[in-house]
Parts: sequence; structure tokens; C-alpha cells
Amino acid sequence: MGLSKSSLSAKAPEERRDLILRATVTVVRDRGFAGTRVSDIAEAAGTSPGLVLYHFGSLNGALDAALTLLEDEFHDDLARDLQEQVGPVERLRHMGDLGAGLGPAVGDWRLWLELWVRALHDPGARETRESLDRRWRAALRGVIEEGIACGDFSPADADAAATRLASLMDGLAIQLALDDPDMSPERLIALWWEAAVLELRMNP
Repeated sequence: MGLSKSSLSAKAPEERRDLILRATVTVVRDRGFAGTRVSDIAEAAGTSPGLVLYHFGSLNGALDAALTLLEDEFHDDLARDLQEQVGPVERLRHMGDLGAGLGPAVGDWRLWLELWVRALHDPGARETRESLDRRWRAALRGVIEEGIACGDFSPADADAAATRLASLMDGLAIQLALDDPDMSPERLIALWWEAAVLELRMNP
């Protein structure tokens, strides 16, 4: 249920902006991007379509900003979580768990599907997709480099390994997001980890 328009209008601009972004996430998850209108977001946020457009310029702008918000929160949590894991092997396992949704998944895979489709034709969505992908691959590469430094990993090419493992995660996650009967979070983790062991030539 949305907030009353009077309650939202009384809030500071940044708080209003955040509430609109949260509403965007909720509505797009429920209806998909093609089925979402600016007025739907406004209703969920308890504000007017004009205020949504004032902050984000368009429906595309609102979704791109919402995904970026989720990714910012995810990477803040990821940095903290990885510090709690002992060693690069356990850190890599943790990243696999997150990708499977056993935690605050990588943003939100269903929202990512919406972004990928839009990125085929929308330059703004393409730029957002590229930026968010680079960020995830950089985090993955950081763990791989740590593993190389301590002798746990010995990939032939660290950059190529990070790209292949990130791409595999994307492919498996598409099946998970589409509720493929042959894919589950547990199977995603198992398949991805088997590939990681081979890709990184992990020591027993």
C-alpha cells in the first residue's frame, strides 16, 4: 500500500527519492517493466507522477536508478560479508551463495532480466548494465587475485577466469529467475562451484 501523498510531500527530497525507488522495485518485480507505468510507481509511493518524473525524468530513469540503489546496497553488504569469511576460498563460496539468492542476491535477478532486455535498444540501460557488470566482475576478480597471492588459485588467465565465472553465473541465474524446473539455488551453487574449481585450478 502506498503512502499518503501528503505524508510523502512533507519529506525531504532525498527521502522522497528513496521512497520512489523502493516503490519502483516493488512494482517492476510484480508487473515487469513492460507492464509498469509511471502512475503505478507514483501510486505505490504515495505521490504524483509529476514528482516521479521530476526526480528521474522517465520510467527508464527510475528503473536504472532503482537497480543502482540495490547494487550499492548489495556491494556494501558484500564488502562487509567477505571480511567475515576466512580466506579466498570461503569468500568465493560466499559469492556463489549470494548469486543463488541465499542472501541479498546480486541486485535482483528478475530486475536484471528487465534491464538486459532494455539494454538491447536503450543506450541508458546499456550504460547501466555495463557499469553494474563491471562492478560485480571487479569484486570477483579481487577475490581471485587474493587466492592467487596466497597460492589457493592458479588460473591460466585471471581476467578470463573472472569473466567466464561471472558469465556462467548470469546464465544459470536466468534459468533460476525463470523458474526452470531443472534449476534450483542448490544446483546453481553446485554447478558454479564445480566450474570455479576447474577454472581457478584450486589446490585440494
